Amino acid sequence: MKKTLSISIVLNILLLAFIAYSSYQNKMDVDKIKQKARLTTLREIFTNYHKAKKSIFEVMPNDSNEIIFVGNSITDYCDWNELLGNANIKNRGISADVISGVVDRLDEITESKPKKIFLMIGINDLQRKRSVNQILADYENLILLIKEKTPQTNLYIQSLLPTKRDNLSNSDVMEINTGLILLSQKFNLIYINLFDLFKTENNQMNMDYSFEGLHPNGKGYLVWKTAIDNYVNEPLK
Repeated sequence: MKKTLSISIVLNILLLAFIAYSSYQNKMDVDKIKQKARLTTLREIFTNYHKAKKSIFEVMPNDSNEIIFVGNSITDYCDWNELLGNANIKNRGISADVISGVVDRLDEITESKPKKIFLMIGINDLQRKRSVNQILADYENLILLIKEKTPQTNLYIQSLLPTKRDNLSNSDVMEINTGLILLSQKFNLIYINLFDLFKTENNQMNMDYSFEGLHPNGKGYLVWKTAIDNYVNEPLK
């Protein structure tokens, strides 16, 4: 009798354990489905936003003496012509954009033969797990295309900013910036070191200048403005 009771208890324990495991596994599967759905929704939002912005830019009139800011959301978020007090400035930043995305829309950017281009791109490529070498190779290709399409344009290479995100390595960011310095020297371009203006002592984003560790806040954009003001307003040679 005792033996039968013991077997029954063990079986009940195993059954409860199986039910608990099945419930946990089902929850994990549901969570994965929800996460996948969220990621799919985000991708669709970013894709549609990119398409919308690109199509809007393509119907905008070209002006003479354009100064174009090119990049991702870090560029997109700011009203540059108002911040810098220059009506010639046009913002061609698109949230979530990558280097290949800029290449894809480069005809619109270069069509007016702008006087100046201020470029910051690459952090989203790093988030997509592209290697530093791949990013720098893509960046060099972008520079070559800009020089080919509008050789008279003054191109300013702006460093990537430091971050305070778990999925991004500031060591990689600094390695990319070192590569951008070398590319600037190779093609005789002006390199603007913004990284050092935004960093803390341990090379992370100074949270006085950011609201979430990646994008500048208003105070951060004022730091950026001070760094580039002379380049924006300097007469062309």
